[in-house]
Amino acid sequence: MRAVTIRDGKLSVEDHPDPEPGTGEVLVRVRAAGLNRADMMQRAGHYPAPPDAPQDIPGLELAGEVAAVGPKAHRFSEGDRVMGITGGGGQAELAVVHERILMPVPEELSFNEAGGTPEVFTTAHDGVFTQAGLVAGERLLVHGGAGGGPGRGDDQAVPGGIGRQRGQ
Repeated sequence: MRAVTIRDGKLSVEDHPDPEPGTGEVLVRVRAAGLNRADMMQRAGHYPAPPDAPQDIPGLELAGEVAAVGPKAHRFSEGDRVMGITGGGGQAELAVVHERILMPVPEELSFNEAGGTPEVFTTAHDGVFTQAGLVAGERLLVHGGAGGGPGRGDDQAVPGGIGRQRGQ
């Protein structure tokens, strides 16, 4: 497979061996992948990938089709449209992701839209609902952020019954 590869702080497209899914994992044929601040920091040598992720292939979010499933992976089948986050390796033709981290791509989203969705929305949801504990009936003040995640909390809060008041 071909993948964006970090070598000495520079990016190139290089050939790599095809990854194979392990227990509970899914092999995704990547159709689109987001580009995040962490990818740029990894390129600069300031954001090492987790030990189980490719160290030289950036990419924290992706969307594509299931190409194969590993042993004990039962949530998805070959050909399913999926999106998810990963510790790295999303900027490749193929990526291995644990099935519990993947979700189906809504029919309304293209692969390009889905490829840039999971990291931002997961970060916003975690910050607003898990970390801050916001519940229906409360209000959320969202200031502009440099990364995109904080602003997405606004999109998630309104359908969840959280009040919204725009500035004058």
